[in-house]
Amino acid sequence: MSTAQRQAGTREGKGAFFDYAAAHPETSVAVGGVSRITGDVPDHEEMCLLVDLAVARYPELGELPPGGREAGVPFAAEDHVFRIPVAAGTGLDGLRAALGDLAAAPLPKRLWGVWVLHGYAPGEFAVVLRGHHAHFDGMLLSEIFRGTLSGPAASRADGAPLPGSTARRGTAAELATAVREGIGAMGGLRRAARLVPHTFPLTGKLQYAWGSVEMPRLRKLAAAYGVTPNDLYLSALAGALKKWSGEHGRPLGRQPMRLMVPVTLRRRDDAGKKGNSVLGAAVRLPADLDDPVERLKYVNVRTRKVRSSLFDPHAGALGRLLPERFGRWLLELDLHPRCTTVLASHVPGPGKRLRLGERVITEAVPLNLLPAGHALAACLSSYAASAQICFVADRTVGGCDDLVQLWMRELDEMTARAGL
Repeated sequence: MSTAQRQAGTREGKGAFFDYAAAHPETSVAVGGVSRITGDVPDHEEMCLLVDLAVARYPELGELPPGGREAGVPFAAEDHVFRIPVAAGTGLDGLRAALGDLAAAPLPKRLWGVWVLHGYAPGEFAVVLRGHHAHFDGMLLSEIFRGTLSGPAASRADGAPLPGSTARRGTAAELATAVREGIGAMGGLRRAARLVPHTFPLTGKLQYAWGSVEMPRLRKLAAAYGVTPNDLYLSALAGALKKWSGEHGRPLGRQPMRLMVPVTLRRRDDAGKKGNSVLGAAVRLPADLDDPVERLKYVNVRTRKVRSSLFDPHAGALGRLLPERFGRWLLELDLHPRCTTVLASHVPGPGKRLRLGERVITEAVPLNLLPAGHALAACLSSYAASAQICFVADRTVGGCDDLVQLWMRELDEMTARAGL
């Protein structure tokens, strides 16, 4: 995702992701999350009350997109709550299939909604929050999730360093930052390894797979190597993708891998505000990095540079200074399958389990964007004491569950090498 996305959803009815969606009508630009919950299925009225609570805490949710034809029409929760029965006894497979079908469902006029999926397992149901990516990024969705359910407030430790709020715009320093970001964006013109050939018959229909690992294990392993859990995630992802591609007869070749990592630009004074406030950071890895420890060291060096750049109070200057019409061009550059191997997101969630009334939310899984022309995308999220490695892939690709297991094996190998 590009620096221009920071403006998407805040400009008057326009923005990079609206243009991107118009240019790729076969691609869903909705993002969200699914919560698996134990207990009885809430009725429609209870879910409407929950949605009303969310709008009361985050008033921008009740606004129509700028330029909407029904300006002045009051918000109605019942227009944003939907119930979907899933075939009884299908379990997690049924839930994942239903999520794939839901990915093609249209969004309400305010570009977000809540879906209740039920029937796939006794004593359990799922609640899905989805919204247009021009108005919602992962951090905002996580904030709404925890805020509506009265979870703990997000902390600076939950994500990347936040840019300063006192920087003056239009200064020489901001222009210099924009130039540096522009040079970095030009680096995206170089070809990157592709997970599938450009002739591969992608359909735009999605499938999801995910698995869990204990957060204490990730933190202990990260400490042993002197890296961050995010470094472990990216390094294991690169190794898993390389093995996965080879096992499915589509070796990556000699082009470097390029992981596009969205990094939040949200500040505390942005709390609850709609928009996509992220900066795209590319992590390139040479094709010959097969040793997991050497790969981890390489990733750590690259991500340290990214993190240091975020302390610049003018971060995101390129997107603010360029004319709006260039926003989609930058987004296309960041997400083009010729230039980016995989979109690799990281969304921290609540550190404690939350509840829906008396019901316990046992798992929270992100529903990530799959960019146009891409075979799959990845996301690492956290909830309570667990981290979820999540993949979204085109249904024609296959082997999505295999990729979860390959990622876990990469962690196992790094754990063994660390003597833990």
